[in-house]
Amino acid sequence: MKKQLVKRLLAGTLAVMMMASLAACGGEDQTQGGAADSGQNQEAPAEGGQDQEAPAEGGSQEQGDTGAPAAKPTAVSEIEINKAGTDATGNIDGSQEPEGIQPGTVFRYWTNYDIPLYAPWKDNRAAVLSYQIYDNLLIKYKGDRNDIRCNIAKDYQVSDDGLVWTFQLREDVTFSDGCGLTAQDFIATWDVMQKEQPRPFASVDKYEANGDYELVITLKAPNPTFIYELPTQSIYGVVCHEKLEQFGPDDNGSAVGCGAYYVESYETGSKFVLKAREDYWNEEKMPHIETCELVIIPDENTAMMGLMTGDLDCMNTVDIEVMNNLVANDITLALIEDRENPFWLNGSKVDCLKDIRVREALCHMVDWEALSQLVYDGLYPHPNSYLTGDHVAEFSDKYTYDPEKGLSLLEEAGYKPEDIKFTILADPDFTNLEVAMVAQFNELGLTGITTETFDGATCYGMLKSGDYECFPCHNGYDPESPLTPFTMGLLEGGSQPCMFLKAVDEEAYNQAVELYNKATTSPTVDEFNKNIIELEDLVQEQCLALGGLQVIRGYAFADHIRGAYISPVSAELQMCHLWIAE
Repeated sequence: MKKQLVKRLLAGTLAVMMMASLAACGGEDQTQGGAADSGQNQEAPAEGGQDQEAPAEGGSQEQGDTGAPAAKPTAVSEIEINKAGTDATGNIDGSQEPEGIQPGTVFRYWTNYDIPLYAPWKDNRAAVLSYQIYDNLLIKYKGDRNDIRCNIAKDYQVSDDGLVWTFQLREDVTFSDGCGLTAQDFIATWDVMQKEQPRPFASVDKYEANGDYELVITLKAPNPTFIYELPTQSIYGVVCHEKLEQFGPDDNGSAVGCGAYYVESYETGSKFVLKAREDYWNEEKMPHIETCELVIIPDENTAMMGLMTGDLDCMNTVDIEVMNNLVANDITLALIEDRENPFWLNGSKVDCLKDIRVREALCHMVDWEALSQLVYDGLYPHPNSYLTGDHVAEFSDKYTYDPEKGLSLLEEAGYKPEDIKFTILADPDFTNLEVAMVAQFNELGLTGITTETFDGATCYGMLKSGDYECFPCHNGYDPESPLTPFTMGLLEGGSQPCMFLKAVDEEAYNQAVELYNKATTSPTVDEFNKNIIELEDLVQEQCLALGGLQVIRGYAFADHIRGAYISPVSAELQMCHLWIAE
């Protein structure tokens, strides 16, 4: 199986990105950044400037030389990573996407947690729901970041200096309650979003409406990744400002989106029922399956049995045993590259973790290659940075596996192995990994390190409050939005605190904030990249979180499902493209 890492989109010049990756959507005879052609959706160039062939439909299955479908894999190790823009179901029978809604069709998707509040600014755990019911100005078409298309925006331009983004809005967009969309809906949504989920606003200086159908966003400095952030992420989609005014930001009454589906009903702890909109306005994303259900089942093995018996149509998992069971039972499985989850050490809660020698000692004591083999059959690679990609600050020798050096550092710091006491908070998805890690520590005499598993919602609440001692968290990292983990995890008031530099080294924290601010105001792409890498390096060298493994997520589908396009890293599934093979 290929174990290539996600490549980083921080190369080239701003001019290239403005002319190619940021090509205007079309409609009027206008130019983007003063140079780009308009009138068509355009694909960004492949990374490294190389021409790239469009992936064939069915990336998780191969065709033999005769054109006959290849046999299904018999082991997870035989499955290659699914490519962006490729149907993850394989679609080996060549069935064609239908036109319009297929009457009476149902898609049942498993989730292991409830989503009691699902306004787009409320809870990132609601992402799988948000992707379906909300929309944004632009979209990664079929999950492919090289294919950015207009959505609510019918066209847009970027000023020559890269600072001012002007979006013209479609006039036929409606919310699921029938109300028409205007620029004021974005302004009202962003006013709340900026307070609740500030991460997509890191580089934004101001935003304003110019009439009913034009938005103007001014950046602090040119940002080569901005296009993937505020205007494109549908988890930050727009809501109806009238409903927001009526119900307020803390009530689901305000969660009225303009996406391809709407919430018909919600049974607490049981399921969401989504209905396809017959009046949906974007022909490129017209929904096909009439009803999509998000079925809440806390236990993953129960969900697996539901998929095998036909009670579910899709589940995703990070558990290699579940993946192997699915493959053994002839269930279609696609592998999606996800993020790395460093194990952050909370020096504000555990005194011994304030000592950088202790944190480095712990880094030397984890054998990540052995853990990957033991827990994931070697499927999960151990990257050379917290932030996977080609252009990142790499781990120094503070992260090399050397348990004897780790024990020596503890002694130098005045600690015996049994003096080190903290609990690793375990999400159910990663309990086996945490148990294996604790066993490695315990074998070295660090018997005070333990692990405790809570349900996903509890873990997420503890993460948001910072009320934990050690927890694995990617913190929203994406190569397309490299500032996100620092906005959420480093800065005071961040929504998911994990980089506890201020508690352990205030001078290093101030340096990190200075680099963050420099990145948001960098006048050139080169300066932006330089500041980002320096920030990453400082956090890695000073926080000394416990490395981690890059997650490979398995998406399993019932045989009759087609049209599953899943974004790498974010693992976003756009249900509007799904259909039932008849």
